[in-house]
Amino acid sequence: MVPEKYRLAAVGRFLLEQFELRRPGIREWSPRAEASLRQEAESELQLMEKQLRELGMEDLHYWQRVRRALDEILLPRYAAMARAEIDLAKRHYGIWRGGDLVARATFALAGFILGIICVEVPYIPIQAKWFPALLLVLGPLFPDGVMWLHRRRWRKQLEALVGDLHRASETLETYRPLSELTHALELPSGLAEAPPTAARERG
Repeated sequence: MVPEKYRLAAVGRFLLEQFELRRPGIREWSPRAEASLRQEAESELQLMEKQLRELGMEDLHYWQRVRRALDEILLPRYAAMARAEIDLAKRHYGIWRGGDLVARATFALAGFILGIICVEVPYIPIQAKWFPALLLVLGPLFPDGVMWLHRRRWRKQLEALVGDLHRASETLETYRPLSELTHALELPSGLAEAPPTAARERG
């Protein structure tokens, strides 16, 4: 079994962090942008593979499966998510005028008027006279609240992707052939395949 830091979920989380460093600079998602991320991921995987080899664990089959998971799970899902996120960013996440000063002033005024209505209308259970002033202060912060909600949703999507990679990693480790594990640990195949009793007799 490979160390935890080289398991699929940990590798996927690291690659996503690297992708996120570059995503703000991508104005339009394209096959070229996706190929660039794939190339960056391959460079990182080669470095990890080299590190693991220096630890005495050369496991070509494992890294082949990691790359397959990268091509079939991580990159396609991240591409779809990033494409949607970039499109939302172009529309300023639905915030009027992108939340500029005019928009913030308008939100403040709208909040103040709404607060007055809430205080004056009898069937709304709000009696505090300071309530309109509260909405006046909070109105300009409305774009920041919307952005916070979008960032929170984005983080949850990334965590869900890492969670799926974790489940795929467990399957990858559970159903690996014994011959692959033997080769990865560089054990003599006869010793690894022998029953525990026979192995003790040889010792």
